[in-house]
Amino acid sequence: MAAVPLLIAFGFATAAAAYWATESLGPLLGNLAVAGAFVLISLLVYALARRREAQQQARASEELAALTEASPFAAISRAIQSSNATQALFDLAKSAAPVAAKNAARVALREAPRNLPLLLGAGVGLMVASRLVNAMTNGRGRH
Repeated sequence: MAAVPLLIAFGFATAAAAYWATESLGPLLGNLAVAGAFVLISLLVYALARRREAQQQARASEELAALTEASPFAAISRAIQSSNATQALFDLAKSAAPVAAKNAARVALREAPRNLPLLLGAGVGLMVASRLVNAMTNGRGRH
């Protein structure tokens, strides 16, 4: 919410800077000075974003390397390479199913209260839409 007044203030500050630059330097050089300031700001933001992206990529690579050995895909590849692949995959699925179900239930219970108004609104909207369609197809909605 605070971003809207901040953007409006930034717009007025930009207008004031452009007015001052055109009054001091003339229309051509003043507008070029304001444009150059925006180019410098955009280059600075771009450089900072690239730096942050490189840091996040390095951190993600380290975490991926640490998780690779404990990955379920590593367990699946070992199971496939074993002599009795079908039994190994069945055992892997049997051991992973309770954990997966527990995690799915935990996520559903955690997310449901936040999305309850959205779900209720969607349900009411669908009910109204279906009643309108029924009324229109049965001829009651036409005059």
